[in-house]
Amino acid sequence: MKNTDNELRHNLQSQDFGLIFDAIMAHSRDGLFVVDRSGTVVMVNRATEMMFDFKAADILGRNVRNLVTEGFYNPSVSLIVIRKKTAVSLIQTTRHGKKILSTGIPIFDDKKNIKYVLVNDRDISLINSLAESLYPEDLQEDGFHMDLSDFGVAATELQGLVIKSPAMEKVIRTAVRAARFDIPLIITGESGVGKTMIVKLIHQLSERRNHPFADLNCGAITESLIESELFGHEKGAFTGASAAGKKGLFEMADKGTLFLDEIGEIPLAVQVKLLKFLEKKEFMRVGGTRTVSIDTRIIAATNRDLEAMVSQGRFRSDLYFRLNVVPIEIPSLRERKEEILSLAHFFLEKFNKEFKTYKGLSAAAENVLQEYAFPGNVRELENIMQRLVAMTEGNTIQVRHLPDMMSGKEKSESKTVSSPRDYQEKISDFEIKMIMDAVKKYGSQRKAAKALGISQSTLSRKLKNTTSPHIIH
Repeated sequence: MKNTDNELRHNLQSQDFGLIFDAIMAHSRDGLFVVDRSGTVVMVNRATEMMFDFKAADILGRNVRNLVTEGFYNPSVSLIVIRKKTAVSLIQTTRHGKKILSTGIPIFDDKKNIKYVLVNDRDISLINSLAESLYPEDLQEDGFHMDLSDFGVAATELQGLVIKSPAMEKVIRTAVRAARFDIPLIITGESGVGKTMIVKLIHQLSERRNHPFADLNCGAITESLIESELFGHEKGAFTGASAAGKKGLFEMADKGTLFLDEIGEIPLAVQVKLLKFLEKKEFMRVGGTRTVSIDTRIIAATNRDLEAMVSQGRFRSDLYFRLNVVPIEIPSLRERKEEILSLAHFFLEKFNKEFKTYKGLSAAAENVLQEYAFPGNVRELENIMQRLVAMTEGNTIQVRHLPDMMSGKEKSESKTVSSPRDYQEKISDFEIKMIMDAVKKYGSQRKAAKALGISQSTLSRKLKNTTSPHIIH
């Protein structure tokens, strides 16, 4: 039975619709703007300003025909909607070359005449360039091809991806290709390089995209609980076990993907059980007597040297070779310096939107960022940009606003050269301080982790492991 308008609106009052619409316009990450039946712009949101690089004052009250003539973008989806009186989607190109997927939706009055057109915009420049970069002749020759729409389903994972180095292009090409073949994978790389993002990209581009994605940080759970967390347990299997039993992550991710982060932390006894699953696609719950058969793809990640761990007897060689069918190693940010400024500007735009600010980087600050080693990689860069946007007074971020470790103040204040250990400790202290400041600001570890863009388990582990006396207070 169809819902009536009253059922859809429930108990909303007329003023509530205005409040809800204002909230959508203010906080939507998609561009939203409204034109009237003549094509005059009557409403613009912040995301549209950032996406098209103009101020609302530049286009409000103006006709989109003039905006097209002046080169703001081309073509105008709203004009096509007004002419055809139906919803239209097309790709627009902005004056700065961005590719925008625009969908215009007609809003009719009581006489079925168009009163307004609501336009929703999404920046797909990255998706478009990625699709183009992945189709050199060597891939086309063997019939390998993905449509732009295939990348569209992974838009969220692609948002923070910058590909300006041969090393990262190779990573993405390998990941996209591996996504289509149902094989286990290991993603390696230093902490903070973006392993989780690559794993989610692979899942979204695979045939499993419409099925569950589950993940576990193997280093954030005790050895005694990890087997139960992965494989589940029967009722009464151990002290504290659920009375009704519990499904593990393998079963929860049936038909989908299970991501095992920090797989080097899995104890040897559980490695045996994981190997058996990879060989036979079956396992037994803790305390169980029957075999459970499921279809789950395993993707693992680690910042450890698994080959060294194999030689030391700390990681099973048969499990390593079973997982490492297609090795994908993500290079550190210092190995792809050409991407630093692009990433910095991406995060700058992201946090400008979030905090409703207009901060920019000075040329000198950009030079310092470009030369910094970023031991914490992309995650460190993101956290630093968040802090700079939130804490810098004025709209220009200067060298003096950068952390001391980046701007060289610490070197000038000390006659001695810090050892690599001291350097890492300073980085760790800076990271812990940011975490503790965020916990204080947001009131909980969960909210702080979300604001910093890390998992709650990672945040909790970093706080637990810190030993700096001047940080814990």
